[in-house]
Amino acid sequence: MSSLNGWRKRLVPLSDLSRAARRFWVALFLLLLLVVTASAVYVNVESRYSGEQWTLIDAVYMAVITIATIGFMEVHPLSQFGRAFTIGLAVTGIIIAAYAVRSAASLLLGEQLTNEVQRRRRMRIVNAMRDHYIVCGYGRMGKEAVTQLLRRGLQVVVIENELAQLVALREEGLTYVEGNAAEDEVLRSAGIERARVLISACATDEDNVFVVLSARLLSPRLHIVARASLGGAVDKLMRAGANHVLSPYIVGGRSLASAAAEPGVTDFLEMVLHRADMDVEIASITVPTKSLLVGKAISDPALAQEGGAMVLAVMSGQKQLFTNPSSDRTLVDGDRIIAMGSRVQLEALKRKAGA
Repeated sequence: MSSLNGWRKRLVPLSDLSRAARRFWVALFLLLLLVVTASAVYVNVESRYSGEQWTLIDAVYMAVITIATIGFMEVHPLSQFGRAFTIGLAVTGIIIAAYAVRSAASLLLGEQLTNEVQRRRRMRIVNAMRDHYIVCGYGRMGKEAVTQLLRRGLQVVVIENELAQLVALREEGLTYVEGNAAEDEVLRSAGIERARVLISACATDEDNVFVVLSARLLSPRLHIVARASLGGAVDKLMRAGANHVLSPYIVGGRSLASAAAEPGVTDFLEMVLHRADMDVEIASITVPTKSLLVGKAISDPALAQEGGAMVLAVMSGQKQLFTNPSSDRTLVDGDRIIAMGSRVQLEALKRKAGA
């Protein structure tokens, strides 16, 4: 049943085809109709006038070589009627064949032009982006990463070169760049110099290493998150320049264990982090040197307001984590505030922090 539905999706209704495509299919239908009509005339009419018995294969052969203007010899000697009919058949066939060729050329050029227009439109969107997220690879992990980033209202550009994934990206209306993510020109086309984060979710560890290395050389300050399938690839990806490396097997195993041991916690995190219908998120907000929050306590009105984001933890610049920090803890530059709240609340906190 699924394969049947797939074929139905491939069959485009005539009304949805472009004008050039309709003309092309009409021309092919007319050519087929002309061959059938001419064959019937040769078999049923010319046989009586010429006295020669025309078989179906004789008639089809004569019709095809006449329409194609190949110029082979006649199958049987023609009567006066047969010669007149063949002249008309040749002229009509040339006209319809020329129409079919012209329609096919228009269709091909039109598709190429449409693809070029769409490509330029995508590139204009990419060139206008700043602080966006680049996702390399639109497989299962890449697709989920894009979904979660878009749910947070972030700008995303996907780099992909597999035909099936490119079709999916087009159908979903996502912004993408076609090409190999390990190539410098492709990364530049995706705006890597202006991007905030790059996610390397390619199918193999080798591809991810090349992508991370190329991205790091092009943008030293870029934050890079990479996928590693094998344990030995984690160290290579870190040395290549990745800031964080995640293994789907390790993350999946931890999630399974957490769901088994603490199902309530897992349900809460799933709702907060991944539910699209809930406006609750957890964000990490860095306190820069000139931030208004430097020297402020957690309980300061500038940070703790009624109905504002809830501060869950503070991570110091030395990577020391303080969970449920005391209200009198003073923030210093380089601290990262881990807060939970709605998108509006978290954006307000980011503005206060100057992040």
